[in-house]
Amino acid sequence: MSRRPIYMKNKNSSYLIMIMLLLGLIFVIYGYNKNFSIQSLVENSELNNRKFTGKVEEIEGLKSKIKAYFMQQNEVPIVAISFVFADVGSAYDDEGKKGIASLTASTITDGTIFKSADAIRDETGIRGISISFESSKDSIGGSLVAPKEHLEDAIALLRDILTKPKFERKYLEIAKAQVIKSLEVEKENPAKELSLANDKLIFGTHEYAQNPLGNKQDVLNISQADLKKFVRENLAKDNLYVGIAGDLTKDDAKYIIDEMFSGLSDKKQGKKIDNVVLNFDQPVMKIDRKDGQNIVSFTVEGTCRKCEDFYPLYVANHIFGGAGLNSKLNQKIREKEGLTYGAYSSMILTDKANLLTVGFSSTKDNFEKAVSMFKEEWKNYAQNGFSKEDVDFAKDYLIASYNLRFASIAGIADMLVMQQKMGLGLDFLNKRNDYVKNVSVEAVNQALKKYFTDNMLQAQIGNFN
Repeated sequence: MSRRPIYMKNKNSSYLIMIMLLLGLIFVIYGYNKNFSIQSLVENSELNNRKFTGKVEEIEGLKSKIKAYFMQQNEVPIVAISFVFADVGSAYDDEGKKGIASLTASTITDGTIFKSADAIRDETGIRGISISFESSKDSIGGSLVAPKEHLEDAIALLRDILTKPKFERKYLEIAKAQVIKSLEVEKENPAKELSLANDKLIFGTHEYAQNPLGNKQDVLNISQADLKKFVRENLAKDNLYVGIAGDLTKDDAKYIIDEMFSGLSDKKQGKKIDNVVLNFDQPVMKIDRKDGQNIVSFTVEGTCRKCEDFYPLYVANHIFGGAGLNSKLNQKIREKEGLTYGAYSSMILTDKANLLTVGFSSTKDNFEKAVSMFKEEWKNYAQNGFSKEDVDFAKDYLIASYNLRFASIAGIADMLVMQQKMGLGLDFLNKRNDYVKNVSVEAVNQALKKYFTDNMLQAQIGNFN
């Protein structure tokens, strides 16, 4: 993923700092003290006053007819706009242009036909405006955060970046050199090497198996004209999702939609890709490398975001390996046995595949024992499930920690885009905690039986001789 902020500091930064400090405190305390109550911590902090109480509305630009999710927040004079262009990430890169989505996201702010890259940096810095872009396998997204007094200038600037980018040659060559350097560095990083190899194991010939950065020759050949054509053909109105939050009215937000996005192409012209068909009938992938740590990754099929068993698996994953040092897996193979510095499990949600992954590293001497213990824990919980105490504790954490997401206007705008793109409905933010609260022990344990299967892919890198 590539993300390049123009100007990171804004009037919302104090909330971001507060989140980081609180998350650090939570990680330390929660990791070592089962009696710790995150609910109490949040209730006694400033974040308790930032619980979600706003109303999310669907609005539409009067001229462009582009829809957006909008929430009015008048606490501070700041406006945040997040947006995502779907079906245009690295998996959609054309042959001969591998890496173009990532390169676009990292260079699109490097000048417009009206302003140089340096002039843009000066303007955003002086006026406290933050503009950033990022790419993933599925999409290219961006965000704008601006003080209300400079909102008009920020809107005009982002409009020109989206519709009249220049991709200044000097900065494009610098960006290409950075990509090529990153491709070389990846070969020296065992974790990254395993990640890329694991993608090929999981996705086979599907486009998801591609390196998001592309390949050296394609990147070198990508021109300014290629990037401009890519933006013109792929960043369009019909694959755009928008979230707007902050100190403005509904009519203001409609005006912003038209001003910022009316100049985009009506329809995306890029290619389409198919859903992933997973093949679990494969041997363990082993990459020999003489490093101090052996690293392993396990992958099983997961569930979709709108599937009925999403929240049961979400809670189960948190208990098993998603809760940091306090997870069952870490307690077993790290805290009790000292076989790894840390283990994790996570749910991966993409447009074309849903996965559940587990990973950890260990020394050569401890590796086989750690793998064996992981498999024992995996099978044990699949058969016997979690206790009510485990489930209730996890639900309390997941409900209380959700308040942290409302600590910044930018975070709210990001969530509005997410709930729109995933079709979660206007009332999702009001109902989300109830979805978690209503998860039963029985549902969690059913999810364990369904998804904690032996039908998994295993990839590892290290010294196995």
